[in-house]
Amino acid sequence: MKDKIINYFKDIWTNTVKRMTLLVFLIAPLVAYTVAEALNQRSVSKFFGFITGRPITFLLNYLIVLFTMSFVLILKKRIAPMFLIACVWIGFGVANFLLKSYRETPFSANDLRMATSVMSIMDKYLSGPFGFFLIVLIIAAIILVIYLWRKIPKYSQKINYLWNIALIILIGIITVGSANIGITIGSLSTKFPNLSIAYQKYGFAYCFANSVVNVGVKKPKEYSEETIQKIKQNLDSAEDDPIEDAKTPNIIFLQLESFFDVNKVKDLELSQEATPVFNQLKKDYPSGFLYVNNVGYGTANTEFEMMTGMNLEDFGPGEFPYKTILKESTCESVAYVLRDYGYTSHVIHNNNASFYSRNEVFRNLGINTFTSVEFMNPTEYTPLDWVKDFVLTEEIVDVLDSTEEQDFIYTISVQGHGSYPTYEVLEEPLIQVSGIEDEERRYQFEYYVNQIKEMDDFIQELTQTLAGYKEDVILVMYGDHLPSLELTEDELTNENLYQTEYIVWSNFGFDMQGGDLETFQIYPKILEQLGIDEGIINKFHRIYQNDENYLKSLKTLEYDILYGDKYVYDGETPYVPTDLQMGTYPSVIQSVELEENPDEYLANLPKDPEIEKEPETETGENDNMRYYLVKGQYFSPSSCIYINDEKCETVFIDENTLLAKAEDVQNLDPFTVKHLWKNRSVVSTSEEYIYIATAAEQGTQPGTEQNTESTAGQETESAEQNTELVTES
Repeated sequence: MKDKIINYFKDIWTNTVKRMTLLVFLIAPLVAYTVAEALNQRSVSKFFGFITGRPITFLLNYLIVLFTMSFVLILKKRIAPMFLIACVWIGFGVANFLLKSYRETPFSANDLRMATSVMSIMDKYLSGPFGFFLIVLIIAAIILVIYLWRKIPKYSQKINYLWNIALIILIGIITVGSANIGITIGSLSTKFPNLSIAYQKYGFAYCFANSVVNVGVKKPKEYSEETIQKIKQNLDSAEDDPIEDAKTPNIIFLQLESFFDVNKVKDLELSQEATPVFNQLKKDYPSGFLYVNNVGYGTANTEFEMMTGMNLEDFGPGEFPYKTILKESTCESVAYVLRDYGYTSHVIHNNNASFYSRNEVFRNLGINTFTSVEFMNPTEYTPLDWVKDFVLTEEIVDVLDSTEEQDFIYTISVQGHGSYPTYEVLEEPLIQVSGIEDEERRYQFEYYVNQIKEMDDFIQELTQTLAGYKEDVILVMYGDHLPSLELTEDELTNENLYQTEYIVWSNFGFDMQGGDLETFQIYPKILEQLGIDEGIINKFHRIYQNDENYLKSLKTLEYDILYGDKYVYDGETPYVPTDLQMGTYPSVIQSVELEENPDEYLANLPKDPEIEKEPETETGENDNMRYYLVKGQYFSPSSCIYINDEKCETVFIDENTLLAKAEDVQNLDPFTVKHLWKNRSVVSTSEEYIYIATAAEQGTQPGTEQNTESTAGQETESAEQNTELVTES
């Protein structure tokens, strides 16, 4: 056996292709991981400190990269694929470095799961030249891989697949075994309360690999039907305690993007206070610190904890449940709990509907309507092209007015979103910034504080509007996370990067005890004060909040509800997905008419370059092109007319009027209005409207000759059909 092994390696060393392959196999993972880790540590000194201070951890990270490369052993051409895998790891390292420049949380597998969402806003993060440079590097790497694939010869001998697969398995066993030993002795961990610190401490490859395989709530050792039944019995026995009749005011959650009191930044000096309204409300209403899970990003995870009462720390490192379990499963939430008390649940967000897959996930959280920016008509934008929050006041009131019953409204703000420019953007900022020596960082703070000043003005406008509203309203306001301003704990008076603040405002004197809370404790705390007692998670927080096994039992419940046998529901979840309606009201087409004089509608609108460059119809080239005036309700600038499911050039006139340009429109052709994000992805589609031309219009339709009486009969029939559609919608 010894001679066979010696001869095996001799054969490798005497064969040029095999020798090169072995050297690349051993060196490429080392180079790739070294680059990725150096970018992760973000300084040469920290990188060498990591190698010398934690050499075993460095070796384990190398083994992880080596294991991913070992799969090329089943190929005859190996060097090019190995180079490709090395490039992927280096690319991940670059992505981690870039993301850490814009936010506090490092790159993980969840960023890949959110790739489609992230790509839609990457233009706000990467400048043109820098983005171009990255594309050039990617193309260069692809060309080099193709070159190596074509030029380097493949193995001439037959591959021993059994031996090579065994070798791959052996490398995997060594890697996993080494990780388990590290976890046992305490040099590694699978729980990352602070993801940024974990990446620095345990290494990029290990933490990234954890985010790939460690997803969801792991099955607790104590999980069993008996354990869940014991928890359930404790909840049921508490029903004997007297609870006052439930109060059911409208409840609004206002999640403020990257919002916090900048007075907590020690050396920062402002020409005037940035958030005077919020700071005064903190004194006048129940308030406190709110412990969140992310810094600089992770809005959806704050939403998840707020709406479900579940602890995100029980999930995989850096996981977004919106991109994993909630895409396939319903989950008990405040919306489902309030449904039993007659509430209708809504979400309002002045950004696109598909980001974080919200338009898919909200139906699994019991939401009835979702009004995203595609259904709004915003007129004010930040210099970075985020919609300003003032638009939300009218949208909130519209939702409150849309139903006769009580409403739960979850509102997601966006104005304070990063990344914040490192150059001068505001020529005459309302608030001047000083105390920050670094000029680029001072510009970032200057931009940020002027945005949150406007958000604070929005809070004042909203509370003043709701103060006079005809129904009782509770408004819960809070920041979703701290901004991506490279803050450190030493720079903050509260010395905590994971604390924002909340306020519970009301227009009817609602009172509750303030104090510091975890994000997942907010909604149960408010419902407890209102006497609303339904929902397993809601009851659990009320009964177990002072129990020594509080968080441990919460994790067991979370596993049972989302991944286990649902013992707490007697084996079957009581929650079914809602028929989520996009928009507070559905868009409806009520009439379509041929418009011979479109200029009167277009005169006061910005020129549409597509319309402006259209040649005159005298040449006959566009003889069939006509304008159609579409009348209806709840249109927006994102509305687009489709005829026979073909997209038409559409001009938004107002919320009741669209102007569509099309050719060859025939009687009985179906018209629909669709809401599009950035004129591409479809968010919603209206009911069909069947078009019938009037007798006068028939005379102007090119190449059309129809009997007037027949047309009139068709028109009457179509009008009846469309009336029915409008009534149903």
